[in-house]
Amino acid sequence: VKEMLIKMKGYSLVALLLLLLFSKAVLVTAATSSCYNKAPCGTIGYQRPSVFHQHCCLIANHGKAIKLRQNNHLSLIFCPIGGSPQSVCESKGIFNDRSCSEILERSPNATSGYYDITLTNETIVSVYCDMEGSNCDGAGGWMRVGYFNMREPGSTCPPGLYTQTYNNQEFCDKSYSFSNGCSSMFYSSIGLNYTRVCGQVKGYQFGHPDSFINLQQFSITIDGAYSDGISITHGSNPRTHIWTYSAGKEENDTSLLACPCNTGYPGDPLPSFIGNDYYCESATDSVAVDTFYPNDTLWDGQQCNGLESPCCASSKMPWFLKVLNQSTLDDIEMRICSTESYPDEATPIELVEIYIKT
Repeated sequence: VKEMLIKMKGYSLVALLLLLLFSKAVLVTAATSSCYNKAPCGTIGYQRPSVFHQHCCLIANHGKAIKLRQNNHLSLIFCPIGGSPQSVCESKGIFNDRSCSEILERSPNATSGYYDITLTNETIVSVYCDMEGSNCDGAGGWMRVGYFNMREPGSTCPPGLYTQTYNNQEFCDKSYSFSNGCSSMFYSSIGLNYTRVCGQVKGYQFGHPDSFINLQQFSITIDGAYSDGISITHGSNPRTHIWTYSAGKEENDTSLLACPCNTGYPGDPLPSFIGNDYYCESATDSVAVDTFYPNDTLWDGQQCNGLESPCCASSKMPWFLKVLNQSTLDDIEMRICSTESYPDEATPIELVEIYIKT
């Protein structure tokens, strides 16, 4: 410090104090540094990066003063405007990855789990990355944007959906307060560009859902309740279709209330905004009003008998994979829709999992 004071002779008192604080911050905190981002601290030969590098290698901290309190000591770290050299940061295992795909490119052996990524506004967030992609395209780098499982303790329905009880168990469903319509919720893309969407929905049949009857009898667009079931879209005015999970009335039905994939379905082909990007299934061959069917999970590719068997031809069920025509930053909207009200029909869901990838 004495040598620094001699060299800094003529500088302002503020500059000297800042330099002293900076020196103290590095000395105090470097001795108490901890592992960064779940680094392999127990690995032989691994050296913890200093607290200075842990903070100043992050783009969000460049040019900022970081206040730290460790072991009852208050200290400051002043990060240079340009941060630490990238090569130095990477040599210490600190990166500014922008997506799960970038992490996998840098570390091909990375396993699925939570990772820190840096957004375009330099905010750092923790996201779950699927680094195997076995349910999607067979390759990793998928970022999970939405997930709930009502069978996990403490789970609740996301805002926009409603908790309803069937067979003494809680599910997520649309509001009972209206008949022909949808309840909607959104999953944020957190500002990341994506061209592919992958996911699964697990749901059940209640009463007599009517599949795509609204499309066959009325001029319903993608913005309306075009199907009894789950609609997954992105964007607005109009929405852009990603995938539909629809529920038909009965497994061996050949009316307009059946799934379009049923053998003998008499309806017109589905409109181009849907195409073949849908799953449809029924849970019973003898439907009754005000009845819940828990023994045949919809859209899982199982128990598809008789005329319904073509509906379970995809080996990916219940997972879907959609490649978009162009990249987008849009949030993903999921709606639960029906053409009639409870207790006539419903498609309650217990699990949703949605991923995106560049």
